[in-house]
Amino acid sequence: MKAAVVYYSRSGVTKKIAEKVQAKFNADMIFVEPEKAYKSFPGAIIRVIREKKGKKIPAPKEAPADFSAYDTVFIGFPVWAATIPDFLQEYIRQADLAGKRVIPFATAGNNGRDESLAALKALLPDSEITDYFYTSMVEKADADAWLEGIRE
Repeated sequence: MKAAVVYYSRSGVTKKIAEKVQAKFNADMIFVEPEKAYKSFPGAIIRVIREKKGKKIPAPKEAPADFSAYDTVFIGFPVWAATIPDFLQEYIRQADLAGKRVIPFATAGNNGRDESLAALKALLPDSEITDYFYTSMVEKADADAWLEGIRE
């Protein structure tokens, strides 16, 4: 499998899982960040709420990578306001992932499991989305066990 790990992590929780994916599958890492960084947790929440109310979608800092060499793309994200951060959704929307196997992994406080998966499916109707991993403060899941179950 030729894999890439596309991820965003403000606090480092999602990054830890991305690093496990990289180690297991020898995947290339692609860190996606917004043009303007989200600072502290409370500040990030306030900013996300303002962005959603104003319908202002923040842009990713860089254009999507060329994914033509990959057959599998892992996408990791924190769940914010019950979904994928808007700037990361914009990155995914712009990326050419049609026909790719996409394996999402999400970290959350306590909600957004189904909503974030539905958002990803809507963004990638021509991709095969499999092996979704979700962990939260409430619903703790074992990333190592998840990784062992993924076929190469």
